[in-house]
Order: sequence, then C-alpha cells, then structure tokens
Amino acid sequence: MGFFPKILASPSLVWVLAAMGVYLVNIFLGLYVAFRKKTVQNLKIHKWMFYAIAFSLIYFLIMNQTHHENTWMDYAVVAYVVAFVPFSKRWDVLAHALIAVIGLTLLPLLIVIQI
Repeated sequence: MGFFPKILASPSLVWVLAAMGVYLVNIFLGLYVAFRKKTVQNLKIHKWMFYAIAFSLIYFLIMNQTHHENTWMDYAVVAYVVAFVPFSKRWDVLAHALIAVIGLTLLPLLIVIQI
C-alpha cells in the first residue's frame, strides 16, 4: 500500500490533509492581504480560513484519540498552529508569515508519526 492510500484510509489523517490544503491557500491569501490589498473582506476570509484549519486539527485530535492515542508531538504541533500562529499576528507581518510557514512544515510531521 502506498503512502497516499494510507492517509486516505485513516479517519484522522484525512483531517490533517484537509488542514494542510486550506493552510496553504490561507498563507497565500495572507501574503496577498499583507502586501497588496488589505480590505475588511479579505481579512474576514483569512480569519474564517484559519477557523477551518483550527477545526480540522482539533477534530484530528479527537478522531486520533478515538482510534489511536495522541502523542505529545500531536498536541505540540496542534497547539503551535492553533495558539502560537494567531498570537504572532500582533508582531511584524513577516514574522507572522515565517511562523505560519513553520507551522505548515510541521503539519506533515503529524502524518509521518501516524504512518
């Protein structure tokens, strides 16, 4: 069985895959908002996309706890993305972007740990 079918067969890893897709789009939207057009509508879309990411990752923790057991690394990565990335928006735009990209690179770690 290949790598991608293992992800799709797991009921919890599908949520991480969905969060990664929305996260990638949200990073590009955030860059657009930061450097091109900062409107109220773009900021609302950016915020609601983050809510979708947070929901997906929290649901991943719930599903993973039901089928397997969460490790401290699962909690650490989800806490980083759900708590530290929004906290960093108070700082400089580039610092927030860098912290968000680090969060995106940590998400595949959740998949690798489970497989």
